[in-house]
Amino acid sequence: MFWNEPVAERAVRKPPATHAKTLRGFSVFNDVVVYHESDLERRVSKVLQLRKDIKAIYSQYPVLLYRDADGVMREHVCDFCVVFDNDETVAIAVKHARKSDVMADLLKRIKAEGFLRKNRNGSTTPGAVHDIHLMTEREATYGAYENAERIMRARRMRIDAEYDRAYEDVQKFHGRFRFGELLRGCEDRAKRRTAILLLIDDRVVLTETPARIDDLTMLTVRR
Repeated sequence: MFWNEPVAERAVRKPPATHAKTLRGFSVFNDVVVYHESDLERRVSKVLQLRKDIKAIYSQYPVLLYRDADGVMREHVCDFCVVFDNDETVAIAVKHARKSDVMADLLKRIKAEGFLRKNRNGSTTPGAVHDIHLMTEREATYGAYENAERIMRARRMRIDAEYDRAYEDVQKFHGRFRFGELLRGCEDRAKRRTAILLLIDDRVVLTETPARIDDLTMLTVRR
């Protein structure tokens, strides 16, 4: 079995290990180190990593140019850059919702320059990404983060036979029911929880709200 050490790849800067005001750290997605400069970035990163249509995530990239209100060219280092399976590339800006109006203006200015990227050698490249989006704590709630953590762990712990048994059992349910009802009578609750999370991941079972999943979470079977 071969192991490749994760690399930072396109990151234009490496955040310091500690800082008085923010929680710093990193995760690894498809063998690439993804840096987090704050707790919010950590949550956004995990929510993005849960998606099945993303094949690459780069942090602190790219550096996009825009003109401020005085017409002066400025630089904005994007928090993340995601590459989808269809090769569409989208830059992600991460900020708290209270700064949405300011960020909306900034993103508008970046788009007006045609997504002009500043390269390491000082040259520029137009059309560096296809779009840029803002993500806040509204999308990356603590519940969404915890659900992503648990589902990604469930993917690594998948047991096909248990998944199939859980799939058969949920077909017997109609209307709304609680997560905990699927645990009744099972031999191994831990394995059954993992299987149910995978059914949610596959959208066989739908959660009623995006809140943290627990035994009281209301579910429905997707027909």
